[in-house]
Amino acid sequence: GGGGGGLEGLSEEEVMKQFTESLAGMDKDPNMEGVMEKMMGQLLSKDFLYEPLTEMASKYPPWLKENDGKIPAADRERYHKQLGVIQQIVGVFDEDPEGTDKVVVLLQEMQACGQPPPEIMKDVGGGVELDDQGNPKIPEQCAVM
Repeated sequence: GGGGGGLEGLSEEEVMKQFTESLAGMDKDPNMEGVMEKMMGQLLSKDFLYEPLTEMASKYPPWLKENDGKIPAADRERYHKQLGVIQQIVGVFDEDPEGTDKVVVLLQEMQACGQPPPEIMKDVGGGVELDDQGNPKIPEQCAVM
């Protein structure tokens, strides 16, 4: 029996892999853009990101102070930069809640700084977990459409 090419029987990883591959191919498919923009718009909305980011911004300074001597200078610099970017994102949400294009740019900058300190991430509410690349994992219950 030939396997019908559906998503049944695929592990979550394979589904995510297909998802990321379709994201990668998106630039070439203009029809997908609207869909993605809408989805990203929801993920990047103030409702979704504001609380966890505000929380992160408040946790960085004490964490940095406490761990200052324990972390390599390169990490310290990276985390300070990251905190700056997070504060900018929060600022964008304060001034321009619809300014998701600015948020996208800043989030990319934040990701370019690498992973936030795990201690900060594990305490952050909002239920947004990050994978190893620092991208939000979509919680199971939200993924069911």
